[in-house]
Amino acid sequence: WTVQASALAVFFVPFSWALVALWAASHFLRAIGLTLAFHRYYAHRSFQMNRIARFVWTFIGTAAMQKGALWWAGHHVNHHKFADREGDPHSPMVSGVYYAHIGWFLNDARHDRLEPSNPVVRDFSKVPEIAFLDRFFGLPPLMLAGAMYWYGGFTWLIWGFCLPTMTLAHATFAINTVNHLFGSRRFDTIDESRNNAITAFFAAGEGWHNNHHRYQRSARNGFYWWEFDPTWYAIRLMSFVGLAWDLQPVPARIYEEARATKAGRRPNLSVVDVSESAPSSSIGFDLTDEADPV
Repeated sequence: WTVQASALAVFFVPFSWALVALWAASHFLRAIGLTLAFHRYYAHRSFQMNRIARFVWTFIGTAAMQKGALWWAGHHVNHHKFADREGDPHSPMVSGVYYAHIGWFLNDARHDRLEPSNPVVRDFSKVPEIAFLDRFFGLPPLMLAGAMYWYGGFTWLIWGFCLPTMTLAHATFAINTVNHLFGSRRFDTIDESRNNAITAFFAAGEGWHNNHHRYQRSARNGFYWWEFDPTWYAIRLMSFVGLAWDLQPVPARIYEEARATKAGRRPNLSVVDVSESAPSSSIGFDLTDEADPV
Protein backbone atom coordinates (compact mmCIF):
# COMPACT_ATOMS: atom_id res chain seq x y z
CA TRP A 1 0.00 0.00 0.00
CA THR A 2 2.92 2.39 0.54
CA VAL A 3 3.86 2.39 -3.16
CA GLN A 4 0.19 2.57 -4.13
CA ALA A 5 -0.28 5.66 -1.97
CA SER A 6 3.01 7.21 -3.08
CA ALA A 7 1.60 7.59 -6.59
CA LEU A 8 -0.59 10.41 -5.24
CA ALA A 9 2.58 12.50 -5.00
CA VAL A 10 2.24 13.04 -8.77
CA PHE A 11 -0.12 15.93 -7.89
CA PHE A 12 2.68 17.67 -6.00
CA VAL A 13 5.53 17.42 -8.51
CA PRO A 14 6.03 19.21 -11.85
CA PHE A 15 4.13 18.09 -14.95
CA SER A 16 5.42 17.86 -18.52
CA TRP A 17 4.74 15.66 -21.51
CA ALA A 18 8.28 14.35 -21.23
CA LEU A 19 7.39 13.06 -17.77
CA VAL A 20 4.25 11.43 -19.18
CA ALA A 21 6.52 9.70 -21.69
CA LEU A 22 8.70 8.54 -18.78
CA TRP A 23 5.61 7.09 -17.08
CA ALA A 24 4.62 5.30 -20.30
CA ALA A 25 8.09 3.84 -20.84
CA SER A 26 8.28 2.54 -17.27
CA HIS A 27 4.73 1.19 -17.32
CA PHE A 28 4.73 -0.54 -20.71
CA LEU A 29 8.29 -1.90 -20.70
CA ARG A 30 7.72 -3.60 -17.36
CA ALA A 31 4.26 -4.72 -18.52
CA ILE A 32 5.86 -6.52 -21.44
CA GLY A 33 8.42 -8.01 -19.06
CA LEU A 34 5.59 -9.45 -16.97
CA THR A 35 3.53 -10.74 -19.86
CA LEU A 36 6.38 -11.97 -22.04
CA ALA A 37 8.46 -13.68 -19.36
CA PHE A 38 6.25 -14.39 -16.35
CA HIS A 39 3.11 -15.24 -18.29
CA ARG A 40 3.74 -16.51 -21.80
CA TYR A 41 7.16 -18.04 -21.15
CA TYR A 42 7.17 -19.42 -17.57
CA ALA A 43 3.48 -20.20 -17.14
CA HIS A 44 2.57 -21.37 -20.65
CA ARG A 45 5.83 -22.19 -22.48
CA SER A 46 4.40 -20.50 -25.59
CA PHE A 47 7.90 -19.88 -27.00
CA GLN A 48 11.54 -20.47 -26.18
CA MET A 49 14.34 -17.95 -25.65
CA ASN A 50 18.00 -18.11 -24.72
CA ARG A 51 19.28 -17.81 -21.18
CA ILE A 52 20.47 -14.20 -21.44
CA ALA A 53 17.19 -12.96 -22.94
CA ARG A 54 15.29 -14.89 -20.30
CA PHE A 55 17.27 -13.26 -17.51
CA VAL A 56 16.87 -9.76 -18.95
CA TRP A 57 13.11 -10.05 -19.38
CA THR A 58 12.73 -11.71 -15.98
CA PHE A 59 14.66 -8.85 -14.39
CA ILE A 60 12.45 -6.29 -16.17
CA GLY A 61 9.29 -8.12 -15.12
CA THR A 62 10.48 -8.43 -11.52
CA ALA A 63 11.08 -4.67 -11.49
CA ALA A 64 7.28 -4.31 -11.76
CA MET A 65 7.16 -5.10 -8.03
CA GLN A 66 4.71 -8.00 -8.39
CA LYS A 67 6.90 -10.50 -6.53
CA GLY A 68 9.03 -13.12 -8.27
CA ALA A 69 8.58 -14.91 -11.58
CA LEU A 70 8.11 -18.35 -10.04
CA TRP A 71 5.56 -17.10 -7.53
CA TRP A 72 3.68 -15.10 -10.18
CA ALA A 73 3.68 -17.76 -12.90
CA GLY A 74 3.00 -20.59 -10.47
CA HIS A 75 -0.12 -18.85 -9.20
CA HIS A 76 -1.19 -18.20 -12.77
CA VAL A 77 -0.98 -21.91 -13.54
CA ASN A 78 -3.27 -22.53 -10.58
CA HIS A 79 -5.65 -19.88 -11.88
CA HIS A 80 -6.08 -21.87 -15.09
CA LYS A 81 -6.24 -25.16 -13.22
CA PHE A 82 -9.21 -23.99 -11.12
CA ALA A 83 -10.52 -21.11 -13.26
CA ASP A 84 -13.45 -19.44 -11.47
CA ARG A 85 -13.84 -22.41 -9.15
CA GLU A 86 -12.69 -23.13 -5.61
CA GLY A 87 -8.89 -23.15 -5.69
CA ASP A 88 -8.56 -20.22 -8.10
CA PRO A 89 -6.39 -17.74 -6.15
CA HIS A 90 -8.08 -14.68 -7.67
CA SER A 91 -11.58 -15.24 -9.00
CA PRO A 92 -14.24 -12.57 -8.38
CA MET A 93 -16.85 -15.32 -8.63
CA VAL A 94 -15.27 -17.24 -5.76
CA SER A 95 -13.73 -14.65 -3.45
CA GLY A 96 -15.27 -11.29 -4.38
CA VAL A 97 -13.94 -8.34 -6.36
CA TYR A 98 -11.59 -6.78 -3.78
CA TYR A 99 -9.88 -10.04 -2.84
CA ALA A 100 -9.61 -11.15 -6.48
CA HIS A 101 -8.22 -7.78 -7.54
CA ILE A 102 -5.58 -7.01 -4.91
CA GLY A 103 -6.41 -8.68 -1.60
CA TRP A 104 -5.00 -12.04 -2.68
CA PHE A 105 -1.71 -10.36 -3.65
CA LEU A 106 -1.30 -8.33 -0.45
CA ASN A 107 -2.45 -10.89 2.08
CA ASP A 108 -3.15 -14.39 0.82
CA ALA A 109 -2.92 -16.92 3.61
CA ARG A 110 -4.56 -19.71 1.60
CA HIS A 111 -2.67 -19.66 -1.69
CA ASP A 112 0.59 -17.86 -0.93
CA ARG A 113 2.79 -20.96 -0.93
CA LEU A 114 3.14 -23.06 -4.07
CA GLU A 115 3.40 -26.82 -3.98
CA PRO A 116 6.73 -28.32 -5.19
CA SER A 117 4.83 -30.18 -7.91
CA ASN A 118 3.69 -26.91 -9.48
CA PRO A 119 5.21 -27.09 -13.00
CA VAL A 120 6.78 -23.63 -12.81
CA VAL A 121 8.45 -24.38 -9.48
CA ARG A 122 9.40 -27.87 -10.60
CA ASP A 123 11.04 -26.79 -13.85
CA PHE A 124 12.63 -23.43 -13.05
CA SER A 125 13.46 -23.31 -9.33
CA LYS A 126 16.83 -24.97 -9.97
CA VAL A 127 17.92 -22.31 -12.46
CA PRO A 128 20.22 -20.24 -10.20
CA GLU A 129 19.70 -16.75 -11.65
CA ILE A 130 15.93 -17.19 -11.84
CA ALA A 131 15.75 -18.62 -8.31
CA PHE A 132 17.84 -15.65 -7.11
CA LEU A 133 15.47 -13.10 -8.65
CA ASP A 134 12.48 -14.97 -7.28
CA ARG A 135 13.92 -15.03 -3.77
CA PHE A 136 15.17 -11.43 -3.80
CA PHE A 137 12.29 -10.00 -5.81
CA GLY A 138 12.61 -6.66 -4.06
CA LEU A 139 16.02 -5.96 -5.56
CA PRO A 140 15.08 -5.02 -9.19
CA PRO A 141 12.36 -2.51 -8.19
CA LEU A 142 14.69 -1.03 -5.58
CA MET A 143 17.39 -0.61 -8.24
CA LEU A 144 14.90 1.03 -10.61
CA ALA A 145 13.66 3.41 -7.92
CA GLY A 146 17.23 4.30 -6.98
CA ALA A 147 18.18 4.94 -10.59
CA MET A 148 15.18 7.22 -11.11
CA TYR A 149 15.97 9.24 -8.00
CA TRP A 150 19.68 9.44 -8.83
CA TYR A 151 19.05 10.70 -12.36
CA GLY A 152 16.05 12.96 -11.92
CA GLY A 153 15.43 13.46 -8.24
CA PHE A 154 12.06 13.18 -6.54
CA THR A 155 10.14 14.10 -9.71
CA TRP A 156 11.61 11.21 -11.69
CA LEU A 157 11.09 8.85 -8.74
CA ILE A 158 7.37 9.64 -8.80
CA TRP A 159 6.83 9.69 -12.56
CA GLY A 160 9.29 6.91 -13.42
CA PHE A 161 8.65 4.50 -10.56
CA CYS A 162 5.82 5.20 -8.10
CA LEU A 163 3.06 6.16 -10.54
CA PRO A 164 3.78 3.51 -13.20
CA THR A 165 4.22 0.81 -10.54
CA MET A 166 0.73 1.63 -9.28
CA THR A 167 -0.87 1.81 -12.73
CA LEU A 168 0.80 -1.41 -13.85
CA ALA A 169 -0.31 -3.23 -10.70
CA HIS A 170 -3.94 -2.36 -11.33
CA ALA A 171 -3.62 -3.04 -15.07
CA THR A 172 -2.38 -6.54 -14.21
CA PHE A 173 -4.91 -7.17 -11.45
CA ALA A 174 -7.74 -5.95 -13.69
CA ILE A 175 -7.23 -9.05 -15.83
CA ASN A 176 -8.30 -11.09 -12.79
CA THR A 177 -11.42 -9.02 -12.12
CA VAL A 178 -12.51 -6.79 -15.02
CA ASN A 179 -11.79 -9.51 -17.56
CA HIS A 180 -13.98 -11.97 -15.69
CA LEU A 181 -16.85 -9.48 -15.37
CA PHE A 182 -16.90 -7.11 -18.35
CA GLY A 183 -16.23 -7.65 -22.03
CA SER A 184 -17.07 -9.95 -24.92
CA ARG A 185 -16.89 -13.73 -25.14
CA ARG A 186 -15.73 -15.01 -28.52
CA PHE A 187 -15.41 -18.54 -27.15
CA ASP A 188 -17.71 -20.49 -24.86
CA THR A 189 -15.13 -21.44 -22.22
CA ILE A 190 -16.04 -23.10 -18.93
CA ASP A 191 -15.01 -19.98 -16.99
CA GLU A 192 -16.17 -16.35 -17.17
CA SER A 193 -13.15 -15.00 -19.10
CA ARG A 194 -13.80 -12.05 -21.40
CA ASN A 195 -12.00 -9.96 -24.00
CA ASN A 196 -11.62 -6.28 -23.16
CA ALA A 197 -9.80 -3.80 -25.39
CA ILE A 198 -9.19 -1.29 -22.57
CA THR A 199 -7.40 -3.75 -20.30
CA ALA A 200 -5.58 -5.13 -23.35
CA PHE A 201 -4.08 -1.68 -23.95
CA PHE A 202 -2.84 -1.04 -20.43
CA ALA A 203 -1.73 -4.67 -19.79
CA ALA A 204 0.26 -5.02 -23.03
CA GLY A 205 -2.11 -7.42 -24.75
CA GLU A 206 -3.32 -9.46 -21.79
CA GLY A 207 -6.87 -8.17 -22.06
CA TRP A 208 -7.77 -10.65 -24.80
CA HIS A 209 -8.45 -12.97 -21.93
CA ASN A 210 -11.23 -15.08 -23.42
CA ASN A 211 -8.94 -15.84 -26.36
CA HIS A 212 -6.26 -16.87 -23.92
CA HIS A 213 -8.52 -19.10 -21.86
CA ARG A 214 -9.66 -20.84 -25.03
CA TYR A 215 -6.13 -21.63 -26.18
CA GLN A 216 -3.53 -20.97 -23.50
CA ARG A 217 -0.46 -22.23 -25.34
CA SER A 218 -0.45 -19.56 -28.05
CA ALA A 219 2.33 -16.96 -27.95
CA ARG A 220 -0.24 -14.33 -28.92
CA ASN A 221 -3.29 -13.31 -26.93
CA GLY A 222 -4.63 -11.03 -29.64
CA PHE A 223 -5.70 -13.67 -32.14
CA TYR A 224 -6.36 -11.11 -34.92
CA TRP A 225 -4.27 -8.26 -36.30
CA TRP A 226 -6.64 -5.63 -34.92
CA GLU A 227 -6.33 -6.93 -31.36
CA PHE A 228 -3.54 -4.82 -29.83
CA ASP A 229 -0.89 -7.13 -28.37
CA PRO A 230 2.52 -5.44 -27.95
CA THR A 231 3.86 -8.47 -26.08
CA TRP A 232 3.28 -10.55 -29.21
CA TYR A 233 5.02 -7.88 -31.30
CA ALA A 234 8.04 -8.08 -28.97
CA ILE A 235 8.13 -11.88 -29.21
CA ARG A 236 7.91 -11.72 -33.01
CA LEU A 237 10.72 -9.16 -33.11
CA MET A 238 12.85 -11.41 -30.93
CA SER A 239 12.20 -14.31 -33.28
CA PHE A 240 13.35 -12.25 -36.28
CA VAL A 241 16.77 -11.70 -34.67
CA GLY A 242 17.11 -15.23 -33.30
CA LEU A 243 16.38 -14.49 -29.64
CA ALA A 244 13.14 -16.48 -29.59
CA TRP A 245 11.96 -19.62 -31.36
CA ASP A 246 9.27 -22.32 -31.25
CA LEU A 247 6.54 -19.69 -31.19
CA GLN A 248 3.27 -21.52 -30.62
CA PRO A 249 0.57 -20.44 -33.13
CA VAL A 250 -3.19 -20.35 -32.80
CA PRO A 251 -4.40 -23.55 -34.53
CA ALA A 252 -6.68 -23.23 -37.56
CA ARG A 253 -9.42 -25.13 -35.73
CA ILE A 254 -9.59 -22.36 -33.10
CA TYR A 255 -10.18 -19.75 -35.79
CA GLU A 256 -12.82 -22.00 -37.34
CA GLU A 257 -14.51 -22.29 -33.97
CA ALA A 258 -14.56 -18.49 -33.70
CA ARG A 259 -16.10 -18.18 -37.17
CA ALA A 260 -18.71 -20.81 -36.38
CA THR A 261 -19.67 -19.10 -33.13
CA LYS A 262 -19.94 -15.71 -34.85
CA ALA A 263 -22.17 -17.21 -37.55
CA GLY A 264 -24.44 -18.71 -34.93
CA ARG A 265 -23.41 -22.27 -35.67
CA ARG A 266 -22.49 -24.70 -32.95
CA PRO A 267 -18.79 -25.56 -33.40
CA ASN A 268 -17.83 -29.19 -33.73
CA LEU A 269 -15.56 -29.79 -30.75
CA SER A 270 -13.35 -32.82 -30.49
CA VAL A 271 -11.99 -34.21 -27.24
CA VAL A 272 -8.79 -32.27 -27.90
CA ASP A 273 -10.73 -29.02 -28.45
CA VAL A 274 -12.63 -29.39 -25.20
CA SER A 275 -9.47 -30.18 -23.25
CA GLU A 276 -7.82 -26.97 -24.41
CA SER A 277 -10.39 -24.79 -22.66
CA ALA A 278 -10.71 -27.04 -19.62
CA PRO A 279 -8.19 -26.85 -16.77
CA SER A 280 -6.04 -29.90 -16.28
CA SER A 281 -6.63 -31.70 -13.01
CA SER A 282 -2.97 -32.58 -12.78
CA ILE A 283 -0.72 -29.63 -13.56
CA GLY A 284 -2.87 -26.78 -14.78
CA PHE A 285 -1.68 -26.62 -18.38
CA ASP A 286 -3.76 -27.49 -21.41
CA LEU A 287 -3.97 -31.27 -21.67
CA THR A 288 -2.45 -30.97 -25.11
CA ASP A 289 0.57 -29.00 -23.94
CA GLU A 290 3.94 -30.65 -24.02
CA ALA A 291 6.30 -28.27 -22.29
CA ASP A 292 9.85 -28.22 -23.54
CA PRO A 293 12.54 -29.03 -20.98
CA VAL A 294 14.36 -26.13 -19.35
